[in-house]
This record gives sequence, structure tokens and C-alpha cells, in this order.
Amino acid sequence: MKKLEKNPQLYRSLFKYSPDGICSLDRNGVLIDINPVLRSILGYSKEELTRMTYHTLIDSQYIDLANERFNLVLDGNIQYFETVCIRKNGDKIPLHITSIPIVVDGDISGVYVIAKDLSKEKEAYRLLEENEEKYRSLFEHNLDAVVELDLDGYYKDGNKKAEELTGFSKSELLNMPFSSLITKDTEKAHDDFEKIKSGSSIRVEQIMTDKNGNVFDLDVSAVPIRKHGEIAGAFSIARDVTEIKQSRKRINELAYTDQITGLPNRNWFYTEITNVITNTPKQMLAILTIDVDNFKEINDLFGHQIGDQALSLISSRLKKCVRSKDSISRVGGDEFIVITQNVKEEEITQLAKQFINKMNQPVLLQEHEVVVTISIGISLMDTADSSVDDLIRQSNQAMLLAKKIGKNNYQFYTKELHKKITRKQQIEWALRDAIEQDELSLVYQPQVDVVTDNITGMEALLRWNPAFGAVTPDEFIPIAEETGLILSIGEWVLREACRQIKKWEKQELPKVRVSVNVSARQFKDKHFPSKVRAIVEEEKVQPSDLEIEITESVMLDVEGASQLIQELKELGVKVAIDDFGTGYSSLNVMKSVEIDTLKIDKSMINDVSENDRMMCLLIAIIRLGKDLNTQVIIEGVETREQKELLKEYQVIAQGYFYSRPLPAGRLQQVWEKHGISAWRNL
Repeated sequence: MKKLEKNPQLYRSLFKYSPDGICSLDRNGVLIDINPVLRSILGYSKEELTRMTYHTLIDSQYIDLANERFNLVLDGNIQYFETVCIRKNGDKIPLHITSIPIVVDGDISGVYVIAKDLSKEKEAYRLLEENEEKYRSLFEHNLDAVVELDLDGYYKDGNKKAEELTGFSKSELLNMPFSSLITKDTEKAHDDFEKIKSGSSIRVEQIMTDKNGNVFDLDVSAVPIRKHGEIAGAFSIARDVTEIKQSRKRINELAYTDQITGLPNRNWFYTEITNVITNTPKQMLAILTIDVDNFKEINDLFGHQIGDQALSLISSRLKKCVRSKDSISRVGGDEFIVITQNVKEEEITQLAKQFINKMNQPVLLQEHEVVVTISIGISLMDTADSSVDDLIRQSNQAMLLAKKIGKNNYQFYTKELHKKITRKQQIEWALRDAIEQDELSLVYQPQVDVVTDNITGMEALLRWNPAFGAVTPDEFIPIAEETGLILSIGEWVLREACRQIKKWEKQELPKVRVSVNVSARQFKDKHFPSKVRAIVEEEKVQPSDLEIEITESVMLDVEGASQLIQELKELGVKVAIDDFGTGYSSLNVMKSVEIDTLKIDKSMINDVSENDRMMCLLIAIIRLGKDLNTQVIIEGVETREQKELLKEYQVIAQGYFYSRPLPAGRLQQVWEKHGISAWRNL
């Protein structure tokens, strides 16, 4: 934490005291912060500059280049180039620009610019070429080290700054070749010197060792010396840029390092994985996406500061598991990615197990022992066919499967998983247009009094028949709920059921109540009662002819559920609890709200003739409903034996014994031609 607190101080110190101009820009090129050196270079005040974009400062001849380089930096590329700016007084000033992306939480939010004033160097080159003697004073008193080399590369002259920089006196330098101070890449240095001898000017970075053995970085500009039309040697101007390079390195580290865990970040990961795939496309490569289970609960319980500490502890444990051939990064939130190369599937399995076992050991957060679990998805590449995006997407999908089947486990991406995901995507995309394409329909299953055989109601059930073939409700309804499509589909069902009620009313068929299932997502919408009111009024049906079915699972929020049920009751709409007996939440609701119908789950009627305990439980629930003056419907009645068993308790039955769900048209024909008794023969 102290290290994190210190970083901004280091940054401000560099920003304020750098010998070069520094500024930061947002993604639109607006200047945000400008250090004193750059303000001095440009001749504007800070208030004036912060109202500008860089476009207003660049000479028109250079604006296209500046725009091109700015966009490259926004794509994550560090840029070096020269340009010309216009000072406030109208003077043109040449600058060498270093542009670096500003990365916050893995996203590039702007650009850092380091501007070096080239005016002195440009002027020095011109003056030295015009008249060596005239500018001797410039040579001696230059703020940068200036040396003269002969055609053999030996020092012929040097100013005071050159003596300070190298640690050697002028007399000592005159007996030395320049290459004797070069620490590395001496061959390249000789090649560069040959370019100067051929008439070219160069600007390079070199690493030099001084007389005392100190190693530092130099920014070197060199030009040929011409006398009487012939090249006689070279002038070299050198500046110690060790601190600047270290600062650049630190900025680069910040751009590619996660500040909470110290791990490489998302930017680094994408660069690394692209390099790995490009350089070694045929080897076995695996990506492991690791997501912390229920991490939001840690933040909610302890706060984000402790959450960050937890992430740091988690990353430390993960790092202890990775091997030399593995790379790990934090790509955002509570998600980590591991790249491992040259591995077999058994090794990957072992690594995943090691991650999980390591994390299953409790961590101490604010004196509380907390077990943090993880879910891992794994994708493999053993050919050159897969792209980076493919591998990441596949490992993420496998991770989501690991979460779905219980968390604290790992899953490999497989062809079967691909088929399931493809099928799910196909359903989701088609479901978005299902209403518009007129692919949805309702079927109705009668609810029959077991004593009189009179139909007392109908349950409306949703069916979907898209172009690629019918999809069962068990498959498409969970997807509709997950994506939120259930809200529009649910409204369609309510409206369609009301329209059918109105049609039967106009045809003077026996009046029955129609019940419609409502999903948990619909029921959690505080505007749901008003939507029901609007549909009932628009379709001109009696509210009491409509019954809303909700499952026990939607009533975990007892207070909220009671309020919505009460609002529906005030509309005159009937309310039923579906699948009663599979939970307990509805008992709490029933203490304060009058429920019209209890629908007992079909699991209760199965095997009651052979299970006395189940029969006792069923009877108790029926009596509870009767005592509360509530209609009781038994679902899943499929045999005459079950029907006869229920007669004694005077309940309503629903199931295949009476009818399977049928389209409204077929129900209408049976209603008209055969009457009630025909239900048994459908």
C-alpha cells in the first residue's frame, strides 16, 4: 500500500522537475495537465493551454503526422517523432515527441507526451556547419556534452560538459577512440560512425561507461564536419538520459502492470498471447481463465479496500502454482488468465487442481477466516487454426460452465460444450424475433373438479415453433429469463390469454378462469401490477377471469412478494401459488395475503398409494388449503386410481388423465360438440 501511495508522488516529481516538457491529453486530444517546462516552451499559461487541443499548437504542415501518431498511441503503441509547434508569439519551435498511452484499469484513457526542445540542437548543427570558429563559444559552453571526432573515431576535442559526463579530462580523451566508452553494441556504433563519414546525420541511443565505471544511457546526435567540401570528422552532442529512460520504463511498467496485484495486466496479456501464437503456432498451448467465485460478496461484506487485499492474496497463491513455462495476468475485476505452453492435457489438469486446492485454504480478512473458491475454464490449441479471440472466448465459456455446475471446479472447452453454446445462441437470437415472426402460441390444459367432472379453469401454456424446429419450454424459457426476453414474452402471453378469454366469452362457451404462469423476473418488476391492469383494461376482460400463477421460488423476498400480490388482488385478479410443497417461502406470504389457489406439485401425487408418509403430507397440505378457504389443484393426475383417491378430498385435478394441453381451437370444438365428459377421451 505504501508503494502504491508513493507512485503518484514519484510521478508528480518527474512531471514537475523534468528538463523536458510533459503533458497529458484525453482521448480527444484535449490538454489536461502541462508541466512548467512545456508551458515555457509554448509561451502560454496553464489556463490557456487547458482550453486547447494539440491541433491548435501544431504547425499546419505537421498536423496530419501528429493525428496519425496520436491515433497509434490510442491503439497502445508508443510513438517517437519530430514536429513543429507554434508558440503564442507566432514563433515556430521544433520538438522531439515521445507519446505514451495512459492505461487505467486495462483501458487507454489518454496520452502522455514528452516534448524535447530541439531548437538548440538544430541551431547547433546549422551554426557548426557555417563556421566552426564563429561558434566556438557555443561548443565550449553548451549545456550538453559536445565532442569532435576525427575520421578514425578518436576524440579531437571536447567541451567541459563532455569532461563531466565521461569523467576524463580533455587531454585524456584526446588519446582515446569513442568506442572505448561504449558499453554494448560497439559494432553498431562503428556502423553508425561510418554513416556519418559517408555524409549522414544520425541520432541514436548508446550505453556508455565513464571513467569510474558508472553505466548510463546517452541520447546522441552526430553530424559530419565538412571542410572545403570534404568530410573531415564528426561533431557529436550527447545528453545523459538515464533518468528519463528509467521514468519511461516506469511509465511503461504502469501501462502493463496491474497496480493491485503487481501481475501483468490485460494489455500485457493480449500482447503476450499474440506473440506466443505467432511465434509457436503448432505447439500445445492452453489458456486457463480463472474467476473468483462470489467475489462481490467479499466487497459487499468487507469493503473494496479489503477486497483489493483479498485479490492480492489470491494472486500470490496463484503465482505460487505457476511454473516457469506459465504466464499469469489479472485481466480485470476478479478474473485471471494463465498461458501455458508445451504441455499435455494431464499437466493442465494437474495445474488446475493445484490452483483449486491452494485456494481452498482459508484466507484471513479482518480477523475472519474466509474460504475463497475459484472456477476455471480451459481452452487448448494444438494447431495453428485458433485465433487469440477464439481461445479466450472458449476458456471463458468453459469457466461459465464450471460456475453453472457448482463452482470450485474446472472445465475444459469441448465440442459438446460448443454445441450447447451454439444451440443456446441460436435459441437466443431466434427468440428475439419470436413475437414478430408469429412463432409463439398458447395451448390450454383443463382443470377439472374430481367429484363433478366440471371444468373449473384452464392453464395457458406457452409453446414456440421457430423455423429450425420446435423448442421445449424447459429449454427456451430459462434462456428467455437469463436474457430478459421473458419480460416482453410474458406480456405477450398475458395479452394472448386475455384475448382468448374474450373470444370464448363472445362464443358463449362455459365461463372458466384462465391461469397464466409468471416468471420470477416478471414478478420482481415493481410495475408488473400496473402492466396487468393495462392489459386487462385494453382487452376488456373481467379481472376475476384471469389468474396469475407464481412459484414458491419467486417469494424469497417475502415483503416484496406480499406487496405485489396485494396489488394484484386489489385489481381483482386471482393469484395462485404453483408447485406448492417444493419450498417454504409461500407459507410466510400466506400469513398476510389471501391466496386464491394452491397448486400442489405433481411430485406429491406420485406413488402416494405406496407411500403412507407422502399421502399424509398431501392430505395435510389439502387441509391447509381448505382451512384457508383456498382452491386446491393437484397437478400431474395421470391415472384413474389417482383421480379416485382424490375424490374424497374434493379438489381440482389437472393432468393427462383429463387432457394433455391443446390449442384453443381444438378445445373449442370439443366444448361445443361433446360437452364436459369428452375430456376423458382426449
